[in-house]
Amino acid sequence: MTVQYGRSQAYSGLGIGTIQPLRHSLKYPDLMPRSQRIHLIVCQVLLIILLATIGTTTIVYAQVRCWAPSQHEGPLTDKRWVRQLKAMKTAEVIIKQSQEFMNPPVPVRMRTTMVADRHDLIGSQLIVRAYPEETTVGINLWRGTCEINSQADRMAGSIGKINVLFNALSKDMFMGQDEIPKLTGTRGGYPEYNGWVVLTKNGRLPWIPQTLSDRLDRIGVAREKAVTNWRHAKASRKVPDHAMIDRTAALLRTTDPAGADQYLENMKRLTADIHAAESKDAAHVAHLINLLDEYRTYRASFTPAQLAMPAIWADPDGSARAAMEARINELQELRVDDQERVGEIREHSRGLDRQAAAADDEATALRLRAQARELLQDADQIRKDHMERAVLEGEALQGSYELTNLKPGSAEQALAYKLDPSFPNRNQSGKIQVIAVSVLPVTEKETLQRPEQEARSAWIDRVTPSINYAALAALLD
Repeated sequence: MTVQYGRSQAYSGLGIGTIQPLRHSLKYPDLMPRSQRIHLIVCQVLLIILLATIGTTTIVYAQVRCWAPSQHEGPLTDKRWVRQLKAMKTAEVIIKQSQEFMNPPVPVRMRTTMVADRHDLIGSQLIVRAYPEETTVGINLWRGTCEINSQADRMAGSIGKINVLFNALSKDMFMGQDEIPKLTGTRGGYPEYNGWVVLTKNGRLPWIPQTLSDRLDRIGVAREKAVTNWRHAKASRKVPDHAMIDRTAALLRTTDPAGADQYLENMKRLTADIHAAESKDAAHVAHLINLLDEYRTYRASFTPAQLAMPAIWADPDGSARAAMEARINELQELRVDDQERVGEIREHSRGLDRQAAAADDEATALRLRAQARELLQDADQIRKDHMERAVLEGEALQGSYELTNLKPGSAEQALAYKLDPSFPNRNQSGKIQVIAVSVLPVTEKETLQRPEQEARSAWIDRVTPSINYAALAALLD
């Protein structure tokens, strides 16, 4: 859509009969009758307006230098895609009618890409991109008279693009980690979720509330996996073979006696850690199985109809969570008798350190200090054992909280959403049932100078409301 005006074109529209009197009036203004002078003044004003209009038109339309040949991806020539292909071509015309999109902040070449999914006969996508002459790092994007660098999209070379999706939706388009569609505005009377304008017949949205069964199933899968992983970890733990340890130490001792001693110490610690873990396996496995059994019992407490209802959260104000967290904090504190015991052990250890400092011979001092360290390790072990028990009890409280606060309820109170598996209807692949539109900047903002960044962001902001969404919605079946 390149429209350029030269100086001769601008003046030729006025005609020689207009230009010559204008020149004459400038040289001999008082020699003309009053009516002619008025006429010439009017002509001068019209000339100024015309030139200003031509200048403006040049600025608006000269930004789009040309349209590169369009790209087709997927089985668009298949007769089953006739309706989709026709709709994409119509959508391309509608996009080209956006004066804002045709007026980017820098000269660009445009290119359209039409995509059909090879493995899904229901969805297709139209992408229109605007490519500046070069990237922000100076790589040229234009080729020939109106071509685009074949690697332009790999380099994120375009400064903006418009996506129009026909029946092709994904969860990530509308929902974040919390799985709640974010309403970010309206465009032409149609809702915009997370930057995507959603066009459907009768306002139907392509997602539905997650059911109680959906949410409980997630917990069940996670708890079953935890039991399986723990059992695998337990099976993989093996106490090192003592004969092998002795042979390795003997080989090391011939060249590195100190290294051999360190190796033996390391193997001793590893063996002790494995034995300690084995002694706690029963408690940990019992804890995980209890969590799984709790899930199964809770799920069985609901009828099939209740499980099919939307899942809601029974602690909307967080009061139950606060009580649970307060209880976990209490569990982490040592009991009074344990605190007294730890205090006595530490005091005894400090006494031994004082005796070691006062000892006359080095051997006695070393023995006393070793005893003091062992006592400190005993005190630390008391706290460590307590924290391990507290962790299991805290996990049990958290598991109960995340489970029992899931309840069946109304759609208005739905905890989260999922894409509607029945919409678009995959048995009607020839029909366009939902259209999603987005306008996105492509270039990374941090690579741009501030004025350029602001200009491109402002352009994208202008493009989004300028699209004729009603015309796109007319493509729906």
